[in-house]
Amino acid sequence: MIPTSLFLLSVNHRTAPLTVRERLALDAPGRRALLDDLSGLASELVALVTCNRTEVYGLARDERTPDRALAVLAAHAGLAAPELDQHVERHLGADAARHLFRVAAGLDSMVVGEPQILGQVRDAAAEAQRAGALGPVLGRLFNHAVVAGKRARSETGISRGAGSVSQAAVELAGSVLGHLPRRAALVVGLGEMGQLVARNLAAHGVGSLAVCNRTEIRSRSVAEALGGRVVRWEDLDDALAAVDIAITATGAPGVVLDRERLAAVVAARGGAPLLVIDIAVPRDVDPQASDLPGLVLRDVDALQSLRGAGLRAREEAVPAVEAIVAEQLAEFGAWCRTRAVLPVIRGLRDRVETIREQEVEKALRRLGHLDARDREIVQALGHGLANKFLHQPVTRLKSPDASEDYARALVALFDLDPD
Repeated sequence: MIPTSLFLLSVNHRTAPLTVRERLALDAPGRRALLDDLSGLASELVALVTCNRTEVYGLARDERTPDRALAVLAAHAGLAAPELDQHVERHLGADAARHLFRVAAGLDSMVVGEPQILGQVRDAAAEAQRAGALGPVLGRLFNHAVVAGKRARSETGISRGAGSVSQAAVELAGSVLGHLPRRAALVVGLGEMGQLVARNLAAHGVGSLAVCNRTEIRSRSVAEALGGRVVRWEDLDDALAAVDIAITATGAPGVVLDRERLAAVVAARGGAPLLVIDIAVPRDVDPQASDLPGLVLRDVDALQSLRGAGLRAREEAVPAVEAIVAEQLAEFGAWCRTRAVLPVIRGLRDRVETIREQEVEKALRRLGHLDARDREIVQALGHGLANKFLHQPVTRLKSPDASEDYARALVALFDLDPD
């Protein structure tokens, strides 16, 4: 009995090109502003924003809420609602819950089983809670999603080989350039993703590793840990002119390397090819630079074509993970069902308790000669009858296959006020 008021709007790597997704790659203030703008439309809200997806989960106030939420989302993307709508995946009720559980379990990631998404799901719920947007239903929903993700990773091989966008980027570099130990690599941007890229390059035995970040302290920390060298931000162009591979993963809100800048870099290389893999969303590299001679430019969508042995092994775990998703969905549905009928159960108990008290008191007045022991027996009889009467309807209401008609029938038959 997952409420159909639960809705999801999802823009992800399957539904939208990078040009659309990067418009919705909101930073922390942007996510908070989105929740604020949506707050009047839904009683509960969570915004899940990653490099490859932007999703809004909410409890709709009426059937028009998803359309209104889409309009708000489109405004944040700088697009007309119909323009964004063609890239939006919509789900309601159980389908929305199932989608979230599959996301948390790594089944809907660009690289199946990638590990970062579970933390991002957890962080999205925490961010909504800080904003006052997380209520009991979405709180429970995201708790079940985290459990699904944890179980998927501990009970199956879905994360075998630590598949991730960062690892896929390094694999892509190897597939384009060949033997990495003979290559010089540069990582630009050392947030979580950039640090993972640097570690993966080092693990693959790249010939030389350089790292560049606006904050030099972080560069030095990463370089020392991996045996690389630090490139100052102001020396980035010179470093690009000297390496074979550059992987960019900054958190910049717009282009860092425009076409004119890269044209100068290419000219300084004397014809030597340069592979640039841009895994940032929004993109770090101007896509118009792709026609520069000697520059091979790939963006994050190029990673979807990778199907290495490690990924195939993870895909073999998919049926087991789908079973975990189904179990968590059933548990969440049971919680929703119980939550929905609790007001009816409380109302029924109150009504039966009122009748019990009245009838027992009436009987005791007529049996005034009874001693204390006998009066306790009469009271116990009343309680026993009430509990016996309530057992079957309450059990039936809580059962997994209970129809909503049962609750409605009880409300009508006993004139209950479950609100």
